[in-house]
Amino acid sequence: MDWADEVRQVLRQIADDEAFRQAFFHDPAEALAAYDLSPQAYRYLTRRVDETTFGEEYDKFFPQESLIMRGEDTVRETTSSDKSVDGETQKRVVSTGFAPETEPDTPVNAKMSLHSNSEYYFWFEVGKRVAGTIEVEDVDLPADKLPPGARLQVALFAFDGELAIKPGMDVGEIKIGENGRVRVTKPVELPNSLLGDELLSRRLFFPVRTPAETGSHRLRCNVYYRQTLVQSRLITAQVAAHPAAQSEAALKSEVDYTLSHSLDGRALQGMGRNRLSLMLNQNDDGTHGFRFFGEREFKNDASLSEDALQDLIKKARGALRKAAWGDEDDYRTGKVYRYGGRINEKRLTADLIRLAIRGFRFYDAIINQLAGDADQAWTLADLMLKPGQVQIASKHSARWVVPAALFYDYPLDDGRSANDYSLCPDFLQSLRAGAKLEETACFQGNCAHYDDDVVICPSGFWGYRHSLGLPVTVRQAPDAPTEIPSPDKPSLDISVFTGFQSLPQHWQHLRAMGIAGKRANSRDETLAMLKMSDAQMVYFYCHGGITNENVPYLQVGTDDDPRFTRANLRRRVRWQHPRPLVFINGCHTTALSPEAAIDLVSGFVENAHAAGVVGTEITIFESLATSFAEVCFDRFLLQRQTLGEAIRGARLKILQAGNPLGLVYIPFAMAGLRVKIEE
Repeated sequence: MDWADEVRQVLRQIADDEAFRQAFFHDPAEALAAYDLSPQAYRYLTRRVDETTFGEEYDKFFPQESLIMRGEDTVRETTSSDKSVDGETQKRVVSTGFAPETEPDTPVNAKMSLHSNSEYYFWFEVGKRVAGTIEVEDVDLPADKLPPGARLQVALFAFDGELAIKPGMDVGEIKIGENGRVRVTKPVELPNSLLGDELLSRRLFFPVRTPAETGSHRLRCNVYYRQTLVQSRLITAQVAAHPAAQSEAALKSEVDYTLSHSLDGRALQGMGRNRLSLMLNQNDDGTHGFRFFGEREFKNDASLSEDALQDLIKKARGALRKAAWGDEDDYRTGKVYRYGGRINEKRLTADLIRLAIRGFRFYDAIINQLAGDADQAWTLADLMLKPGQVQIASKHSARWVVPAALFYDYPLDDGRSANDYSLCPDFLQSLRAGAKLEETACFQGNCAHYDDDVVICPSGFWGYRHSLGLPVTVRQAPDAPTEIPSPDKPSLDISVFTGFQSLPQHWQHLRAMGIAGKRANSRDETLAMLKMSDAQMVYFYCHGGITNENVPYLQVGTDDDPRFTRANLRRRVRWQHPRPLVFINGCHTTALSPEAAIDLVSGFVENAHAAGVVGTEITIFESLATSFAEVCFDRFLLQRQTLGEAIRGARLKILQAGNPLGLVYIPFAMAGLRVKIEE
């Protein structure tokens, strides 16, 4: 009897003997103790067969038999992503798992722990669900919707002291073929084994090593399309000195960040090409991890302690507050706005110098850990020199919003006194001449004073040089749209706080632009408007704050109106066609930080199905709010620029007026989001 016959014998008993079936699924090793099995059969059964894979394995060994005895949880219907190719049903499920280095084609059973201090392969495949996959939930890749020849990069990131990845063997590539099959175009490693070309053509193998320390260990697997982070998986593995079967999964892979549930290629194409993707997630040890992936397969990661990250964010926002009202403390009623009126070069210079120093220190703190050596740091700096699209993604549990617009990456000597610095003379000349800043050499990545580390050029800020997007994960929402459909002329619905002095003029300007739709002057009118809205943008021109119970809210209408909270969206506010962008201009708000506002942001995205949300790093004043909004709305709704381009353009327009505070705006959406006029 060969090993395959031994496997058939056991599979038959699992199907026919309910007591043995339960015993096997509870503890395979103990159930098989009565069998005199060959090593190959034992490994196959303990690593490949469990409750979820039994039916498929039985099909494989008994293809002609009806699986009456199969459990309900192993019966799988043909999904909408299946497609017949050459008479064969093609499935595009993402499967991942581990395999011993000596047997790369034999997945480790999800209930078996890994051996400590040992070599394994982490594998990744798209196709029919692979027996032995450790995916917690099946995620399809509908290749028929992807662009012809679409290529996806699959990258692994390690956690310090946990599952280790081999340098230079952490990025692979897969391609969608003309027949709809997903094939490997850039293998990571070709295992030293007679696997056959067919398996190597569809499965990526990443060499990894388990640590000597036993316990639960992790790595992260990210999928990118044109440097856009599409999905991120957290891989968790139990590591033991003497591996054994467990009652619960010892190995698992869970998608915890996704822009798309289905990886729909029509949406992926609309995302545009990112120059860099940065993912921030909170680690279990109290640190925050930064995962970078960019053009030319620039890939690395860094981590900061929560205290260090909080301190950097506090100092960055402190510099914005200092520019806005003269001190670094939170806004309080009575604080006076410092900008408005004619350009004051002395004030602008002082504020830009302070912002650049804080932004450089933030950037430097990450780059020092990220790069590992000077060459890597310069590689990233060179990569980011020209304007491009940048994605900053936060996992759903992350609480810190990174002020990426304030990153300053030009060479800077930050140890000098403020009087030693000066503003870029070319920028000042353009400012005085009223030139369109985005068309000048500095903001095209060609600043003549780039290497002068005591000259501050605003083009050194990411927010002025790049189109940024901070999309919110859509685990509980439909796929994030890249387009908002519109008739000939897009519109916005507006909810207002009626006591703002600038409201009459602002409303008049919006009407003159031809984009103003319905207007709500109270909380109840707002809810009624949101339920019926068919606008491309929903605009809150309002107050905001935090209740005594730590619930963020928006204040529309008057101070006597009920507050608008995330829970209000449960009152059947659900957008489908179109799914608008929500823009929140919160003027004179108190204590409504981005970390607190993220609950509102995620509510609009997850519950109401908004395309995204635009908010601010700090509270703002009416003159900035109205000026920025009108420029941004014109670019996004009328000129149909991408959201990233519209935000960047509005920042530069405000800077052209001598005001640096356009940097406070945060687009919680894909940078490539745009309005599309329907035919």
